[in-house]
Amino acid sequence: MISVKPRTKCALIQRSCGYSWRQSLSVNEIGRAIKIIKMQNPDCLVMVDNCYGEFVESIEPPMVGADLIAGSLIKNPGGTIAPCGGYVAGKRKWVEAAAARLSAPGLGVDCGSTPGDIMRSFFQGLFLSPQMVGEAIKGSFLIAEVMASKGYKVQPLPRVPRCDTVQAIQLGSRERLLAFCEAVQRSSPVSSYTKPVAGTTPGYASEVIFADGTFIDGSTSELSCDGPLREPFTVFCQGGTHWTQWGLVLGEILKSI
Repeated sequence: MISVKPRTKCALIQRSCGYSWRQSLSVNEIGRAIKIIKMQNPDCLVMVDNCYGEFVESIEPPMVGADLIAGSLIKNPGGTIAPCGGYVAGKRKWVEAAAARLSAPGLGVDCGSTPGDIMRSFFQGLFLSPQMVGEAIKGSFLIAEVMASKGYKVQPLPRVPRCDTVQAIQLGSRERLLAFCEAVQRSSPVSSYTKPVAGTTPGYASEVIFADGTFIDGSTSELSCDGPLREPFTVFCQGGTHWTQWGLVLGEILKSI
C-alpha cells in the first residue's frame, strides 16, 4: 500500500480475478484493504469494481467502507433480463458526482437517456438476480468438480466458498482452449451454429476468444466463457440461468477436449 500517498485521490479495487490466476476478493478482504488505505489517507476515495461479485455474499463492499461501487447490468444484477446498462452505488456525494458526469453538471439523475419502457426489465432483472446468481454459483461448483476430476487445475478449487461467479480452468494448450469455447457455443440456446474465432479486442493485451450464445448480447450472466490465447491457456466461465445448463455443456466439452 506504499503507493497510497497524501495526494492520492482515488484507489480502485477489482473484486473479480479478471484474467489473473488468483482467488477473487471476498468482501471482508476488500474491507481490510479499505481500512489500510484510509489509515494512510482518510481523504482517498475507494472505488470497487464489483462486476461478477453482486449477490454472491450476504454483504456488499459499501458495507465495509467502500465509497463507491460500479458494475454491469448484463452481469449479475441484471438477472439475465436487463438488455444493457450499468450501475453505481455508494455514498450520496459520489453517486451524485457520477450521475452529473454521465449527463451534465447540475442535471444528475433527473435527466438521462434511458427510455421508460426499459425500466421494467431493469427492475425485474434486479428482482431475479439473486436466484440467477445462485444458479451460476452452483454451475461453478459443478465445473470445478468435473474439470478437477479430469486432472485440470481450477480456480477456485472445488467445494471452496465463492466470492464471485467466475470459474477458471487451466487447459494447457491453444487447441483445448479453442475446443472448449467451441463446445460452449454449440451448446448455447442462441447462435449455436456459429463458431467462435479468436481475435484482437480493444482493451485486451492478447488475442481473446469468446463464447456467448445468449439472448442478451454480451450477457455473461446467462452462460458464457472466454479466455486469452496465451500460456497457460486459461478459460474463464461464468453465468448460467440454471446449473443443469452447465451439466449439458460439460458433456459436450469433455467429448471435445
